Amino acid sequence: MADAPAWALEYTGLPEVTRLDPVTRAAEQLWAARIGLAAGATGDARDRLRALLEVYERCPIDSMAIRRAATGVTRFGVVVPLTGRYARFGKTLVNGLRLAIEEHNRAFAPTLSLVLHDSGGDPLTGARKARWLLRDHGVSVLIGELFSVNTAPLAAATQVTGALLLSPSATNERLAILGDGVFQLQVSDRVLSEGLVRLVAARRKNPVLGILAAATEEDSTRAATLAAACRALNLPLAGVERVPPGAADLTDGLGALKGRKATALALLGPPRFVGNAAAQLSSIWSGVPVYGFDSLDPEGLNPEAREALEGAEFVTPDYALTGAPRDSFETRYRSAYGEAPTRMAVRGYLIGLALTHGIEAGAASTPMLREALRAQVYDTDEGRALRALRPRLPAEPEPNVIRKGRAIAFAPGGEVP
Repeated sequence: MADAPAWALEYTGLPEVTRLDPVTRAAEQLWAARIGLAAGATGDARDRLRALLEVYERCPIDSMAIRRAATGVTRFGVVVPLTGRYARFGKTLVNGLRLAIEEHNRAFAPTLSLVLHDSGGDPLTGARKARWLLRDHGVSVLIGELFSVNTAPLAAATQVTGALLLSPSATNERLAILGDGVFQLQVSDRVLSEGLVRLVAARRKNPVLGILAAATEEDSTRAATLAAACRALNLPLAGVERVPPGAADLTDGLGALKGRKATALALLGPPRFVGNAAAQLSSIWSGVPVYGFDSLDPEGLNPEAREALEGAEFVTPDYALTGAPRDSFETRYRSAYGEAPTRMAVRGYLIGLALTHGIEAGAASTPMLREALRAQVYDTDEGRALRALRPRLPAEPEPNVIRKGRAIAFAPGGEVP
């Protein structure tokens, strides 16, 4: 919450907010000012936010959206791109959502429905249509958007009315400060790290992991999280070597990990760092199996690095269902839509399951559903802070392998293509 005051001032001046009708603008600026002051704004920021309160607290704010948001949770508003550049992602997300809703409707009451609105990938359009859903369609739950910049206005709209927002794919952790009704399908660093550790343990016999990380704040934090996951899941750790991200010679770091008897290597750093390390492996540590996160994606690497990392495996911040649920979901999805499910389809399905589980557990109003969703977040400090929803079915961060310069996804615990 430390950056909430600065965010509140920034938000109240956004063009998307100042262009709203006066009643909606007053409601959203008043809400943002209260968040900033509650977070402990000081100095000039405090004075400016208090000035906003003095201006807006006596404004006649239409309570229709608030009354509608409290009436029930049977209609879910969906704001995603259904046309334009990102239409494919939005449409497959909706397909996954529909499967979850249909499963509920076949076996439970009340009957649930989706109300779709096309954002076209534009933040202002998405914000306007979110407000239509909340004000005119009586929805109290919104699902969307695909990207963080498009999701923030939706979060603001829902928190003003007391509605809920479920974000299927936004990655900006600052979304969590927008209100306690904002939930995310967020694959956190801890979840990613534990997924990578399980992947290494499944792929290698008696592995000992060494971690070579760029000495940036982000990669150092991720290295510490990965080391903690090794300890938590009893994977032997040879050590962590941190080197400057722009260093050309990584001989000392690689040699140190090799000397400590590591049998697998995790590379954590930006693509240039990964490329430098990959180019030196053949002469320093030939044949060592390489693991990592999405910075190993060959799309961001040069041809030499792609060749050197042939066979390397990495996990991405997308969920892949495992075991029988994976097979069942893929079968039903292919039957319904005539194609294999995408990553976004899985996200839509998991978001839908979170909602239907809460309603099947007895949630009949927005406050009750909020509490049901809180019970589904990861039981960790990070999970609670982000309000990151735990999948309702067995799932792991999606594993990939580099084959002929391309990333190929494979099933967790399954055969590598």
